[in-house]
Amino acid sequence: MMDLIKFVIIFGLYFVAGPLAGVWLANNRTAQRWTVALLVFMTSWHINKLTLMLNSVETYRGHTKGFEGSLLEVVAIALLVARWREKAADFRWVPGWAWLWLLYCACSTLSVFAAPNTTYAWMAAWKFTSAVVILSAGWNAVRDDEDLRWLARAMAVTLVIQAALVMKMRYVDGFYQVRGWFEHQNPLAMWAYMLGLPLLALAMAPVLARDTRWYAAGFLAAGLAVYGSLSRAALAMFALGAVGVAGWSLVLDKFTGKRVRLIATMAGLGLLGLPLVLDTVIARFNDEGNSASGETREMMNLASKAMAQDSFVGIGWNNFALTINAPFTYGDVINDWERDRGHKVNVDYAKGVVESHYWLLLAENGWPGLLTYLLFIGAAHVALLAGWWRWRGTARGAFFLGLVVALTLLYAHSNLERVLTQTKNLAAYLLILGAALRLAKGRPETAELPAARR
Repeated sequence: MMDLIKFVIIFGLYFVAGPLAGVWLANNRTAQRWTVALLVFMTSWHINKLTLMLNSVETYRGHTKGFEGSLLEVVAIALLVARWREKAADFRWVPGWAWLWLLYCACSTLSVFAAPNTTYAWMAAWKFTSAVVILSAGWNAVRDDEDLRWLARAMAVTLVIQAALVMKMRYVDGFYQVRGWFEHQNPLAMWAYMLGLPLLALAMAPVLARDTRWYAAGFLAAGLAVYGSLSRAALAMFALGAVGVAGWSLVLDKFTGKRVRLIATMAGLGLLGLPLVLDTVIARFNDEGNSASGETREMMNLASKAMAQDSFVGIGWNNFALTINAPFTYGDVINDWERDRGHKVNVDYAKGVVESHYWLLLAENGWPGLLTYLLFIGAAHVALLAGWWRWRGTARGAFFLGLVVALTLLYAHSNLERVLTQTKNLAAYLLILGAALRLAKGRPETAELPAARR
């Protein structure tokens, strides 16, 4: 009965509330921009306020625990219906990039034929395939520089709110590794630098002075969120990203006095704040258990390799947490490693999912899933680089620059953390990437804003 009620709610949201909201949004550009801003903010909100699960299996340790209905997708549907109602010549329900994402989902779904539990596989197939509406919404809703300005301001405001929460949780509530409104500190940190690094690039670009202040504040807030998470890899990625954006902006994009001043200001603030956080950061890197954590990752990767060797199409989307445990033998490599360390092994304890996104893709979705995913992210990266080249020296070009750096780090970091399997991180990624890929199609034709500061 409970699943029936959930189904009625999800059906009503997807096929009634979302489309009706789209009818209201049609021909109201300001309302659409506010809706995009809302969607950005929702990527930071509590997951249990955004999703409703059919056939929920909360005890399962896989990355998908049911057939997920998401308010993020409902808002995306509203934006798509609004653009469709406007009968715009450039509207696409499924733009080319969305087709490439769907190819990845289709190839990954082939693994259902090898899955010990097909229901788990279909849960993941639904989750990742339905997320395409967020990519399409970003592509259709963000289509000019003013839309980009609204998107960036929303990113900045959302980061500031999240950073305030993180600081409160750390210094008032006494948490050590803070996760904010996220499920874990790693998703928080990776979400923060994915949004924060493009804002740093925009802050140094020829934009209005008030926007510069907002973008700089958003970048600083991202830094506070990453620090609060105390994720070792994220701390390193954020530092590398800041240096990469600053260097690329000055050397390869456009050398300006504004960029020199802003970089000097940010560096000065960093030096002032360093004594306050240095001891904590050093202690985190020296935590006991770091070595064991790394070795555990290696054992999980070996188990993933064994799964990939047994099935070209993978052992089944979302089936890793099933097959890593008895009666399957893939988890034996971990048990043997524990015994070699002198630890007693509880064979009834349920092991989780490999941390590397790429090993997870190879294990669950096989070579078809992994290769089409790499095709999607590789082609998108090339398109963003081409967009930067066309728009270099402008605000739009700076956005592409910052996003390329952020996503390069995110993809590298994904070898350690599978955050792009998580609903909110995936939504933020697809929304911002969809918007950027649409903007990258254009060519510079208009003059820069007259009040922009160089």
